[in-house]
Amino acid sequence: MSRKEKRKKKNRKKWRPRLPQVIYVLALIAVIIYVSNRGGAFSYALFYAMLFYPVLAFFYLLIVKASIRILQDLPSRKLKKRVEEPYRLVVENTSFLPASGIRLQVEPGRAEFHDDIISEELSMLPREKRSFETGLSCNYTGSYETGIARITFRDCFRLMTLTLKNPMPLRVQILPVVTGIARDDLSRATWSLTRGSMGGRRNEKEEILGNDMVQYTPGDPLKRIHWKNYARSGEAMVRLPEDKDFSLITVMLLLKSGSLESNEALARRDRFLTYAVSVAGAFAEQKKPVQFLFYNAAVKTVLVEDYEGLENLCSELSRELVQRDNPERVEALLREEAERRQCAALVIREGEEQLCPM
Repeated sequence: MSRKEKRKKKNRKKWRPRLPQVIYVLALIAVIIYVSNRGGAFSYALFYAMLFYPVLAFFYLLIVKASIRILQDLPSRKLKKRVEEPYRLVVENTSFLPASGIRLQVEPGRAEFHDDIISEELSMLPREKRSFETGLSCNYTGSYETGIARITFRDCFRLMTLTLKNPMPLRVQILPVVTGIARDDLSRATWSLTRGSMGGRRNEKEEILGNDMVQYTPGDPLKRIHWKNYARSGEAMVRLPEDKDFSLITVMLLLKSGSLESNEALARRDRFLTYAVSVAGAFAEQKKPVQFLFYNAAVKTVLVEDYEGLENLCSELSRELVQRDNPERVEALLREEAERRQCAALVIREGEEQLCPM
């Protein structure tokens, strides 16, 4: 295609959206000329109809906006990152009026559809229902809204547009993916911990560890609860691991404060969670226990001793994690919990994605 043909095609695309508006203006001018020359009841009726069309179109769009219903469905709200799942969308016009100029919109970059269902402009008859079945895959780890986010409505001349935020958004929980990006960092961190160069406490192998207990917190394995002590005192205590060659390592996860509405924030959280679970995966490969501390309204603890614990960690971290408290206070609480457990501690800060000393 020559440069001249490309320029013509670009100009056509530029003017095509404005064509209905141009037609309305030309029709209004033609009606004005017609009523000036001919007069009569019909010409005046046509003139006022064209003149008050924007007002009528506005009320028409309000009716359409109130009558459109959208239903989205997935087999599960807990999905894997970039794994396509069956997705069903139902759009219904409950009004007695036909609806046209309907467009479905999504948050760009968050998800991908197997078929293109958002570029088409929908026109629906009264009481009509349309279904779309395709596949949906999500691009970020975490908990957020995806699928159809908004609906726009236009009149036939495109003089005005109304936007309706989807009152029933599709909120999903996307599990993080374990990769090998943390293997080298883990080797460096454990090598430093055993020599005390990262400020961690080196714990020589003790002869008696069975009496070492800490208070139970959600996330600790039930098999380590001292049930006799619980039956006697009513206080749940957890035995620390016995016969260990080094301290049980604690990894603190420090989140950035702020909302996750933007794609930039979601991408940052995605990198952070991927790195965190990759650290846990590297520990699981070496069959070394590790506990993760993070804050979500309260201090949360997840112990990872095997791949089952790794799955629990992925599930917990993919929930809605929003840092609403003071970051300094949160970090102080996590440090206090790590010191109470008397374990060597490492830190992963959101936005840095590396293991650092506490």
